[in-house]
Amino acid sequence: MHHKKLDVWLYPGGHVEDTETPDEALVREVKEETGLDIEIIGEKDENLADQKNDVSVLHNPYVVLCERVGDHYHNDIAYLCKISGSNRSLRHASNESHGIKFFGAGELDSINLFPNFKKLLLKVLN
Repeated sequence: MHHKKLDVWLYPGGHVEDTETPDEALVREVKEETGLDIEIIGEKDENLADQKNDVSVLHNPYVVLCERVGDHYHNDIAYLCKISGSNRSLRHASNESHGIKFFGAGELDSINLFPNFKKLLLKVLN
């Protein structure tokens, strides 16, 4: 997504609401910002869940980043995902971005990215 304020391409994202888990927030945010239904790829050890005590197991993130934003820190929990369902058409639905698009590894030099995000994308794509 092309972030309006930062003028760079980033992955979809947002905040976890009080009533949801990080996994649920990820699925919701991607749907809201792109129109796509996704499935999280990553390890998840269901043997550690405990319904009696309301303990669920989350997917392991691909990477966790901590970045300074003004006077506080943001924790970016990034996951690998795949598109699920039959709808594979991107839909620009966010007022926080100028647009959305898929890119291949060969296109990354021609778009505005944070240097660490470019490294992350190259790692994932290779």
